[in-house]
Amino acid sequence: MNYPAWQFRKMSKGEMNIDPIEGEFFSTEALGSFSDALIREAIQNSLDAALPREQVKVVITFSSSDQNLPASKIEYYLKGLRSHLEARESGLIERVALTGPMDFQVIEDFGTRGLEGEVREDEDKRAEGEKNDFFYFWRNIGRAVEGATARGRWGLGKTVFQAASRINSFFGLTIRRGNPGKLLMGQSVLKIHWCDGSKHGPYGYYGIFEGDFALPFEEKQFVEQFSRDFDLRRNGESGLSVVVPFPDKDISPSEIMRAVVSQYFFPILSGDLVVTVVVGHREHVLDAGSVFKFVSGSDLPDKDTVVRRLQLAKWCIDLPNESYGFLKEPKVDQAPKWDEDLFGSEQLDHLRKKLDEGERIALLAPLWVRKEGEDVQHSSFKVFLERDDSVERGEDFFIRDGVTIMGISSLRQKSVRVIVSVSDRPLSKLLGDSENPAHTEWQERSQKFRGRYVRGASCLRYVKNSPREIVKILSRPAEGRDIKLLRDLFYIDVPKGIEAPGSSDIPTDKPGTDGPGTLEPGAVTADRFLQLQRTKQGFRLSARPDATPLPKEIDIEVAYDVRQGNPFNRYSHFDFELNKPPIRVSAKGLKASISKSNMIHIVLEERGFQLLVTGFDPNRDLKIRTTTSLDANL
Repeated sequence: MNYPAWQFRKMSKGEMNIDPIEGEFFSTEALGSFSDALIREAIQNSLDAALPREQVKVVITFSSSDQNLPASKIEYYLKGLRSHLEARESGLIERVALTGPMDFQVIEDFGTRGLEGEVREDEDKRAEGEKNDFFYFWRNIGRAVEGATARGRWGLGKTVFQAASRINSFFGLTIRRGNPGKLLMGQSVLKIHWCDGSKHGPYGYYGIFEGDFALPFEEKQFVEQFSRDFDLRRNGESGLSVVVPFPDKDISPSEIMRAVVSQYFFPILSGDLVVTVVVGHREHVLDAGSVFKFVSGSDLPDKDTVVRRLQLAKWCIDLPNESYGFLKEPKVDQAPKWDEDLFGSEQLDHLRKKLDEGERIALLAPLWVRKEGEDVQHSSFKVFLERDDSVERGEDFFIRDGVTIMGISSLRQKSVRVIVSVSDRPLSKLLGDSENPAHTEWQERSQKFRGRYVRGASCLRYVKNSPREIVKILSRPAEGRDIKLLRDLFYIDVPKGIEAPGSSDIPTDKPGTDGPGTLEPGAVTADRFLQLQRTKQGFRLSARPDATPLPKEIDIEVAYDVRQGNPFNRYSHFDFELNKPPIRVSAKGLKASISKSNMIHIVLEERGFQLLVTGFDPNRDLKIRTTTSLDANL
């Protein structure tokens, strides 16, 4: 029998020398671990291949010590590969002991169509609306798959499989829809290297060969043995099983489950996706019924926040159409912009009241899409938001066709959580065309996007900025000043056990704000004892005229606001030091001492005291925290 083996193409003299770089898109992730990249790409491929009206099931298996492939069997699957891996120029980061045993990881999907298409094609000859999955998976790298999938565009997703292996290699076994036969192939991606006296190209294949052309192996007895050796679950169902030999040590079951919840919580909660992680002989199922239990019992540092995020997502998914607020569509062929007119005055007042009272809000936002040279298509996206005072920095999540686009955020307001969901085809395609290879960003200047749509960049920004702009519009009062906005960037801590006054109790000497997140000089906020006024380069602290009693001693802590985290914990003496220029501290009716670089301790002597602190950067917002005690009073 002609068993399968590995083979790399010998290069011709004068041929261009180019090493593969596609792995760089996934091997170093700025937005998470490599497990995030692996999960994002693998599950995205499975969702793209979903059969109509079928739930996609993905099973990720980590071999245990008793399941690892013994040394006696390794040669069946590394035949012809070993010498290439050991070549000095192979590009492998580490040398792997190939004598066994071999640990492995398996990623299988069910409810999918498998790698359909003619296996002998070396180019895509598809008719409109069809796609040669086999060609694009095995023989295409980095060339855009025009219109072929809902989620993938770059033809780079399978790169994560070889990058997940310490020998940069993987196997794929597929059963195609309507065809019970199993096809087995493998791929290895190294660098240009010398082996056995010849220079070889970087791409190697496992299979049977016609010259340099690789074909899948179909002999039933051998393929069934492969399935047993790697504990595959596929038993006649269509789909794809990927085996990663010698997986990267940083890919762990706990990291995989965290990545699944982080990136695919929406299709899991909607019932479109179930992920099972198998460790040895134990299974961990993540579906709509178990994902809450998993997060609650996990050691995630922010698990309470994640649970609330899942609760909002579940509410979004279950919401009936009549519960949405419907916005107006921006004018066609003009750059879409957010303004109050999109809401309508009556609906706007209603939505502001709901947000102020802590109710969740769901909005359907229409948006036109127009490709160059084509007619306008009317599309839409959904926005869901809620207040959550436990969130230090606002959370916004952008989901396109079930995939969470992790690198996008526009929300600046605190205590708000927003989910933006895009599934309507015209808009989803526009956004997908703008995505980077790792599917973490929407890039309006990318070569694949620029110039393809009429005002495409403006439409993209309209979606990206929707959380910030919608919250800004709904937080803006119809008239007067909203005191709650002052508390985001300039406030006084109320002593424990003391009730803060209502907005009607707060004295003012100038109109308040210039919109969310801004305090004009002269704006005043207060607690029961003290009132705080912003000046051009600092602040003034004094007593409320009606304060009784008045605390004798007060500690005042100052820091610049930060985008994320606690500003007082993140204070640095490089920001400022209260006892050094340009900061100036002026006192009347009190004694002031600098107890720390950003803290003032004052002892009051008169009820009409004033503390003026100036010299701060006028382009940065201040946080002021006061601590008072009633053990002694004035």
